[in-house]
Amino acid sequence: MRNTITTRLTAVLAAVVVAVTGSIVFAAPASATTIVGPAKAGTWLHPGDSITSRNGQFQLVMQGDGNLVEYGIGRKVLWASSTTRAPGSSAVVNPDGRITIVQNGKLIARWGVAGRVGKQLQLGADGAITSLDTAGGIVWQAATFQDQVAAGSVIASGTVLRSDASNARRLTMQGDGNLVQTVNGAVVWSSRTGGHPGAWAAVQTDGNLVVYGTDQKPLWASNTSRAGAGQLLVQVDANVVLYGKTDTRVWSTRKVTGLLWPVKSTKISGKYNDDRGAGHVPRYHQGTDAAVGTGTPVYASGAGKVTSTVANNPSYGNYVVVTYGMTTVLTAHLSKIEVKQGQIVSTGSEIAKSGNTGQSTGPHVHVEVRQGGTLVDPLKTLHFR
Repeated sequence: MRNTITTRLTAVLAAVVVAVTGSIVFAAPASATTIVGPAKAGTWLHPGDSITSRNGQFQLVMQGDGNLVEYGIGRKVLWASSTTRAPGSSAVVNPDGRITIVQNGKLIARWGVAGRVGKQLQLGADGAITSLDTAGGIVWQAATFQDQVAAGSVIASGTVLRSDASNARRLTMQGDGNLVQTVNGAVVWSSRTGGHPGAWAAVQTDGNLVVYGTDQKPLWASNTSRAGAGQLLVQVDANVVLYGKTDTRVWSTRKVTGLLWPVKSTKISGKYNDDRGAGHVPRYHQGTDAAVGTGTPVYASGAGKVTSTVANNPSYGNYVVVTYGMTTVLTAHLSKIEVKQGQIVSTGSEIAKSGNTGQSTGPHVHVEVRQGGTLVDPLKTLHFR
């Protein structure tokens, strides 16, 4: 029965992906075993073996290099065991619910707490990896999630995307055919395509987001087919945004209000792309400098996620990077960092104090903005408070 289900689901997903992208997402060695749905306690995953979520979107693969890796939509890596130094290892779903990686009988890594009776290891509709005991309790969980779907990918029926590890901001391709965005459990947007069980969504390479019925006829579209291949992002600012090939926003579920300057000051001491003269590396200024005294509060530019906090960098001194959708804002030369990596912040969140650390000739805040990884002029992106 399992082999029949595996073959049937694989064929359906392959047909869907081929229809949209012209390629198959998952590929495994001919001799590898793929388990669709939960893996029972006592299951071994040898090199090449994998567990796939019931919606076919998430796959946990025991790789030949010894790494146990979860791949999401579009083969995006969501989690890894970081055991590549043990090639040929196998993963075991133990009878006590713990997950182990062993190489020739030697324990390499282990997750979970002993003293339970294990039942199964499963990949949820949102990509979360969970080991359960016979009472339904969680023995171990990697609260993985996917917030970004690249062009050329399918969002299958039953799939849940999340902006972060919490359940506060979700986009769900429901089983009834409706694509629904929820914030704290409340529906804030939907494609209004309910009544079409099994419908699925496609982030197309032409820039269009489309909900298709099982007959592959479109039920709803963003009408952005001229935008080119980009990506769909479920953001921590409670917006779902479709970006085009130039990483520009082409469609969103909610109105975008823009990002703010990180300090309450309009004084500028150095502008973007200023020629700083020979000997400076880089010679042309990569950001804009806010002329404020040491200890001035530095704020988040909007609702975003702290993606980096670094202390004592030779050039930037202490600095913080916050990501807002496809835009990142770096503030540097700080005297104090007040947030942690992974922290969710909002417009009024104080993230640091200004300073004079690193290669700095006087107290100020250096501000760098990147859109899709490309440097842009901060004063053309951020608005003064």
